[in-house]
Amino acid sequence: MTIVEQIVNREIEAVIIYESTNVIAFADHDPINFGHILICPAYPYESYIELPDHILFEIHSVAKDLYKRIEDVFAPDGISFIQNNGKFNELSHYHLHIFPRFNDDQFGWRSSGLGVQSIERLRESLACL
Repeated sequence: MTIVEQIVNREIEAVIIYESTNVIAFADHDPINFGHILICPAYPYESYIELPDHILFEIHSVAKDLYKRIEDVFAPDGISFIQNNGKFNELSHYHLHIFPRFNDDQFGWRSSGLGVQSIERLRESLACL
């Protein structure tokens, strides 16, 4: 059973911000910043591609509402969304992170080191899509 399922079943305590039959949103236990929330399906779909359209739509509707609420409460410099799949999904349960960002929060994006690519190289790399 995933951590999210345990939260849905009230086996693990969480600060729940939103809950319906299909979707739950709760505070991240290890937040980037206060206001860091996970939005998840109640059922343990593991990846983005597995989500039924109506649940994906509800997750994004909740995210839009929480975006506005995070802005009102925390007055951030920006708001980030992150969603990981495959072995980068540590919960083995789809979850969308939404969290306020501040100029001095030190959260960052680390590049793979490829550097800026030419338009030709980008076209070539994406030709199969």
